Amino acid sequence: MDNPQKFRLLIVAASARAWIHSAEIAGFDVTAFDFFSDWDSRGDGESCGCSSQVSWRQDPTRTVVRLECFEDLLLQKNLDLISGCDYAIFAGGLENNPSIIEALASHVSVLGPDARQHARLSDTVKVLTWLKTMGYQVPESSCQLGADASPREWLKKSFRSSSGLGIQRATEEDAGSESRLHYFQREVQGENFSGVFISMPQIGADGGTALVGWTRQLVNEQWCGAGEFRYCGSIGPLPIQESLKEQIETIGCAIAEQYGIVGAWGIDFLVDGSTAWPVDLNIRLTASMEIIDGGNRDTSTLYRSVVDLHVLACLGNLDMQRLRRSTDLTGLESDACFGKSIVFYDGEDPVRITEAVHRQLVSQWRLIGELEPGQIGVADIPNEGELIRPGQPICTILVKQDSRRVVDILKLATEGIRQTLLQLGSEQ
Repeated sequence: MDNPQKFRLLIVAASARAWIHSAEIAGFDVTAFDFFSDWDSRGDGESCGCSSQVSWRQDPTRTVVRLECFEDLLLQKNLDLISGCDYAIFAGGLENNPSIIEALASHVSVLGPDARQHARLSDTVKVLTWLKTMGYQVPESSCQLGADASPREWLKKSFRSSSGLGIQRATEEDAGSESRLHYFQREVQGENFSGVFISMPQIGADGGTALVGWTRQLVNEQWCGAGEFRYCGSIGPLPIQESLKEQIETIGCAIAEQYGIVGAWGIDFLVDGSTAWPVDLNIRLTASMEIIDGGNRDTSTLYRSVVDLHVLACLGNLDMQRLRRSTDLTGLESDACFGKSIVFYDGEDPVRITEAVHRQLVSQWRLIGELEPGQIGVADIPNEGELIRPGQPICTILVKQDSRRVVDILKLATEGIRQTLLQLGSEQ
């Protein structure tokens, strides 16, 4: 795709790989900061001959910088790069640092919620309490666990967390306690799903909010090597029954209007039969949105990728009426499904990626949008010599398959890579 307006987009995330490619599909030049600077994030994949879609742009312009922590964004050498960008977008992690977002906003125009909105919406207890007063069904949440509460019925969640990190089960010691770092939420039984929303600044026919994606989340999957409550993948886009869609979209519209959210964002739900319980908000690009990019091959759509959709919405250039008409989640076919699973290393000692393992992963590198049915791809590929520590992600598996078989294929591919790393650890 071309970049007629010559936008350079700043992307900041714990892992920026998916958003780098999504931005380049839309035609943007990219400067990205993340914690991994993986092989395929840096752009090495464009010259390796593994991809049939290396010609998105004849001369891709991409700068990727590895961070040790988000505070390093404010180093002068990084601010010089940031100041050369036209707009900034954020994905997972930075939303927990509103002071850094505020500082960056003085160097680049931020697309999406500002620092104040991130600070307000980080208080999940207040948001859920407001939803309850508006008549919505939400899980009981509180900053203090009553002294007479049964801890086994409650989860202890960090106000500053993402991807399931910072969630644990409450204990007897938590009864009667209060913390500014954590809140307590009564556990709800159900299956994990995520709703993808697009919001425009205006209210009414030309603005408002639309539910554009529905995915099942993979959480606490032992075959991924993930810990309890850890997000480890998504499956979708999935069809959704009309009554549930109306319930979910109404909640999203209410939150977006109350808090002035713009762009692409998400809500995590636990679905118990016909009831959807909102349990967490992510007012930024979310990991499950990569699934939407996978299914967007139709060149007649009004956007080229999720990042393109986010930018159009934030700039007020999106035809929301057309978007709503083109988004029919109730009529989706379940055989046009994508899956992604994050492979975690669950060995006891750190292991270093050898040339042979790196070459094996590179040979399977694919972009989600180029997968054929039944094909497996690998992304977020660590660099040769990279040290992988226990609990750290190794890579991401991508699959295109019907919804009945996608998990089985993900399991097989994920287990193969985990065993390779465990074997490598025993040899080192």
